[in-house]
This record gives sequence, C-alpha cells and structure tokens, in this order.
Amino acid sequence: MQTGKKTIQAPPWLVRLMTPMIARIVAREMIKKYPGLGADDIIARMRAEANPGDAAGQRMLDAVALRLPASPAPDAGRDKPADWRSPTSLVLIAANLLPLYGVLALDWPVFPVMLLFWLENVVIGALNALRMLLADPTDLALWSAKLFMVPFFCIHYGMFTAIHGSFVVSLFGGKNYDRMDQGLVPVEGVLRAITDFGIAPALAVLAGSHVFSFLWNFLMRGEFRRVSLSEQMGQPYKRVIVLHLTIIFGGGVAMALGSPVWALLALIALKIGFDLNAHVKEHSRLAV
Repeated sequence: MQTGKKTIQAPPWLVRLMTPMIARIVAREMIKKYPGLGADDIIARMRAEANPGDAAGQRMLDAVALRLPASPAPDAGRDKPADWRSPTSLVLIAANLLPLYGVLALDWPVFPVMLLFWLENVVIGALNALRMLLADPTDLALWSAKLFMVPFFCIHYGMFTAIHGSFVVSLFGGKNYDRMDQGLVPVEGVLRAITDFGIAPALAVLAGSHVFSFLWNFLMRGEFRRVSLSEQMGQPYKRVIVLHLTIIFGGGVAMALGSPVWALLALIALKIGFDLNAHVKEHSRLAV
C-alpha cells in the first residue's frame, strides 16, 4: 500500500558541502562511543547499525573513516604512535643538541641559549598557523571559522611571543641588547644577538626539525584530517607556558650562578626532556 509520503533529498552541492563537517562530528562521537577501536572496527559497527544502501551513505562512511584512528596492524611495517624512537622525535633530540655545541665550543652564556629557545617559539607559531589553515581542508564550512580563527591566532600569539621576547632580551641580554629597541618587539637586539653569538645555524636546524615533523606527522600521516581547529589553535600555548616558565626559571638560576657550563647543560637537558614529552603526547593523540 502506498502512503503518499515523499522523501525530500538535499541538493548534491549541499551534501558535498556538509559531508566533511558531519563526518568530523560523527567520527568524534564514535571515538567516544568505542574507545580503543580502530577505523575498521568502528566502520563495521556503523554498517551493522545503519546499513547504508545508497551512494551518499557510503560516501559518508568513507568520510568518517578518514577521520578515525586506523585499526591496529599486526605487521611491523605499519606506522606506530609517536614515541621517543620515532623519526620526528629523534630529529627533535638531535636538533636540540645544537645548543650544546654553542655552550661547549662557542662559550655561549645563558642569553643566546634563551634567545634560541624563544626564536624556536616564533617558528612553532608560524607552522601552527599553517596547520590551522590545512586542518580538514575538504570541509568547506570549516573555512568560515578559519577566516576568523587564523588571523586571531596570528595576532594573539604574535603579541604573546613579542612580550615574551622582550622579557628574554631585557632579563638575559642586559643593556647591550635591551637598549637597542624602543618598541614592544626587540627586533634590533635579537638580530644583533643572532650575529654576535652565531645563533643562525642552530636556529635553522631547530626550524628544520619542526618542518620535518609538520611534513611527516601532519601531512604524510594524515593528522590534518583528524585535528580539531580549536585544539590546534591552543596547542602552542601549552608548550610555551609549561616549558618556558620552567626554562626561564632555570635560566635565571644559571645567570645568577655566572652561567657555568654545568648549569647551561642542565638547562638544555631540561628543555629537551620537556620538549620530547610534549611532542610525544601531541602526536600520540593524533596517531594513525
């Protein structure tokens, strides 16, 4: 018997527009509902519950699967969650050893070490803005949020980092570098310190390690499909607040002691430990 009811279908362009956004929301709910399961197991359960029979339903499942953590693989060749032995972790450790050369071979005091760590924050902020832009790029609706959130992050993080840099230059650089700048951003003092202490090679290596992590983890391993735009915006602040409050305190102690080599080595070791721990936690959360 016919009921006379008609099924109203959304226009194809609207379906294509909304599918990535809905898939992202569904994927997050499925991860909460089935913690510990990978994409294959979750999709199998979704098929059993919903039994999509049309092409649109299948496309939705495929879109959800892209945003789920991959199923555990028995073979050793499959990518594993990040740990200290992952390629990006080892590159990060190696890059962070460059300040040791500055301390042991170039007789760096505490100031260039602290300045190098601050300059690293600038690199991290720039790459984070790029991560925000590339987060789930097929979700056209998400771009409307990016138009506001990415510029807001650049302004807010930029001001935060500028104040932090002024503090580093004035506290650790002394009058030789602090008095060179009248504004908020210590540009002239930073540029002169980079030249005076030969910081550029170490900065290039540190920047290269973060670019490698961006390419390896975010793009090649597909983190850009699963990352939350709001969570990504707040990611650098966690590192700056936790790590650099500790580092600044340690740097103050080292400067008060006259920048002995052992104190600077301890400061660098402390930074490597915090950095590695934050790196592993971040990429394990988004592991495939």
